[in-house]
Amino acid sequence: MKFRPVLFALFPLALCLGLCAQAQQQAPPEMAQLRAASQIRDPFDRIKELKRIRAAYPESSYIAIIDGMLMETASNGSDTLPKVLAAQKEIIAALKPVDRLAVVPSAATILLAHPKLESFPKDGVLKAIQAYKAEGLELLSHSDVLAKVPENNRAEWQARASNIFEIPLAKAQALNGNGEAALATMDALGKAQPQNDAYFDALGDIYSSLKRPKEALDAYTKAAVNDEKVADKARRLYARINGSGAVPKFDAELERRQAEPPFHPPAFVAPADWKGKTVLAELFTGSECPPCVSADLAFDGLLEGYPAKYLAILEYHLPIPGPDPMMNPATTKRGKYYEVNSTPSIFVDGGDKMTGGGGRAAALGAFNRYKKVIDAAMSGEPSVSINAAARLEGDRVTVDCEFSKVAENAEYNVVLVQLEEKHKGGNGLSQHKMVVRDIATVEPAAKATATFNIPESEKATDAHLTEFEKTWASRFPGFTWSARRNQIDRGGLKVVVFVQDKETKRVHNAFVAEIAKR
Repeated sequence: MKFRPVLFALFPLALCLGLCAQAQQQAPPEMAQLRAASQIRDPFDRIKELKRIRAAYPESSYIAIIDGMLMETASNGSDTLPKVLAAQKEIIAALKPVDRLAVVPSAATILLAHPKLESFPKDGVLKAIQAYKAEGLELLSHSDVLAKVPENNRAEWQARASNIFEIPLAKAQALNGNGEAALATMDALGKAQPQNDAYFDALGDIYSSLKRPKEALDAYTKAAVNDEKVADKARRLYARINGSGAVPKFDAELERRQAEPPFHPPAFVAPADWKGKTVLAELFTGSECPPCVSADLAFDGLLEGYPAKYLAILEYHLPIPGPDPMMNPATTKRGKYYEVNSTPSIFVDGGDKMTGGGGRAAALGAFNRYKKVIDAAMSGEPSVSINAAARLEGDRVTVDCEFSKVAENAEYNVVLVQLEEKHKGGNGLSQHKMVVRDIATVEPAAKATATFNIPESEKATDAHLTEFEKTWASRFPGFTWSARRNQIDRGGLKVVVFVQDKETKRVHNAFVAEIAKR
């Protein structure tokens, strides 16, 4: 299901308040109804259907989206500024303060995206945006809203949440002819919070309105790293400045930037008291998951910053919130094992679950958060020692394992990992590291052998993708895979072996083995 970008302006506040539940692997029934409602052409009929859905599912995790769709439909169905504001006011007035907080910023964003915006009085638009900001800031202190936020986090949350009104304000200032005020607003916002894709996209728009194309191009290009729609905007501007024949140069530069990590981890220092514990860090992610970008890039940093002797990394792709062609039977099974229903989800040594994500700008913060947990786990003493040797012979990977002991009630797992897979999904990332391809369980003897028949793994994954395609198409008619990433690169593989308690899910120890070719 696709919604226009303006609806997502409300997400940061909604997520902070817990109004939008994390994406579920099994879509709730109202999701299909919302998709059908979005196809209704007559605005009156669409509004009627959206109101019905809202009344039928008052506790839906998609309430913010429903309200946003109502707001957009009612707004775009009005052709003058007074009518738009009256329609928006009617929708806002009917909501509780908590729901209103999510919708007020979307009202501002929808107003600025209105198809007849150029015909509206510019000073009236600015006054409306200023009024929405004042209303939103007042709601941030409402008792019903604050009750949803832990008391010790309220001041920080209020400061962060208030920033959502600054981009609409800057755009309205530029529209009103006050470009310098708009740039000042953006400059203050850039100092108050990380400069994300939305920030650079808006900054590009403002520079464009000021007839400063080179600065606009620079801003658009920064946002284009993760946003394909902004990439198209930047590409068109680049062609206008440099000529259409120069576009391949832009595409090459953009691809280089997309492959470049947003940070480099500090040099690794081995713990002085290390006792032989290799920590296992597991990431459940999805190529259609925008908040997974920070987690994926943070794990890239972990991979770069830690020797495999100290840290083993596994990344499982799941169809959350949308289809992911790197999913396979092993990742689905592992997701069920941990009861994962949202991405990103991170587990360190089978516990210490961490959720929450963000864009590229949040990658370093995520890295530091994961690093703290990993470093603490690394100081532990392993209850089982592991050694393994792997070899590739034709299409078969054989792994010989040795364990120091048989741990009671433990499972001994061997994982086939692809070092890198190229696939550009909806979140803009095109390179995916340590992709789990298959998992085998061995008997916990002193020595054990696991064998992966790669063609069989590929065939099982292809069947898994086909079955998912049928299931997804039953809910979203017309869906087919645009790409199937079931092929396994024989030249870029590793093996991860780990021992995990069946009851507590705590990982005793892990081991990373290179694969020798024969």
